[in-house]
Amino acid sequence: MNKFRRNDDSPQKQGPVTNERIRSNELRVTTHDGEALGIMSKQEALNLARQQDMDLILIVPKAEPPVAKIISLNKYNYELKKREKQQAKNARASAIEIKEVKFRPGIGSHDLQIKMKQAQKFIDGGAKVKITIQMRGRENAKAQDVLGHFIAEINEHLDNFKFEQPLKLAGNRILGVIQKDE
Repeated sequence: MNKFRRNDDSPQKQGPVTNERIRSNELRVTTHDGEALGIMSKQEALNLARQQDMDLILIVPKAEPPVAKIISLNKYNYELKKREKQQAKNARASAIEIKEVKFRPGIGSHDLQIKMKQAQKFIDGGAKVKITIQMRGRENAKAQDVLGHFIAEINEHLDNFKFEQPLKLAGNRILGVIQKDE
């Protein structure tokens, strides 16, 4: 019973399969520049890698025959980390930000103008803006009036925008999302 035995063959813990740990006898081999050397035996590929003072790294293990690359293990790991960082950076750059601006029905006219200017900055910056109007107590009885008032204020103060989700009554709140009009 090896109940607590570690699985030392897991590739996640040890990195890529290299040199003698490659199990296939026949490999499609490429150089570090991407030049194809063709299909050869594992031993020939290992000898070629050792002559160049590099490692043989298994790149695509499920291909037929598996693809291996002659490259320095350190350089390969560096390129892998660099590629992962670039993908994460691209994912962050393509994400659209959603900003939120909250209002109350009894907001003063100057406060309203300031919040509208802030919403306009967000829209001009390419972010989507979630508009939240929070109502309490007796304000809920006049929800339709508040909704009409804020739609008029948004149309008056903001420009170059469109409603992604129009302002709608949701319980004791009025919610909507606006974005830049392309």
